[in-house]
Amino acid sequence: MKRLLFLSLFGLLQFPAICQTQPDSLSHSPRKATIYSAIIPGAGQIYNRKYWKLPIVYGGLGACIYFIDRNTKKFNIYKQGLIADKDGDPATINTTGYSAFQLDELQDTYRNWKDLSWIVCAGVYVLQILDANVDAHLRYFDVSKDLSLFILPSIDYAGRLNSGFSLSLNF
Repeated sequence: MKRLLFLSLFGLLQFPAICQTQPDSLSHSPRKATIYSAIIPGAGQIYNRKYWKLPIVYGGLGACIYFIDRNTKKFNIYKQGLIADKDGDPATINTTGYSAFQLDELQDTYRNWKDLSWIVCAGVYVLQILDANVDAHLRYFDVSKDLSLFILPSIDYAGRLNSGFSLSLNF
């Protein structure tokens, strides 16, 4: 078992050395960028050498986690207050200051916000995976200086005077 582990670890350590000998066009893979980004958020952006995107990825995921935590805590506070208000036990007291109706509404609101926060977090996670994949596919997209866009004023004399804009794309 130790020998198998050693051989597999040794093989994995040799893989980057093999990749470094290949030209950059052959070693850069959109599939790797996608897998890296799916395993560790932001790793695909690092693989694509787009380091400036990391604060956006981690900021989005961090904001989602913050709102998930906040909405879960508020939901639990109002849930416990509702339970204390409706259980009929004089030992448990509703300390929130809200009525049972208000607690029910607040509990539903924070449950919806918590669920929405999870959905947004999943969306940010999927978007960063898609970004890594698309960016890896477009790595060698040629944007030459011959590509130009001209916007010019235009006047048309077809029976009456019409003005507008002309759009010309040269490549």
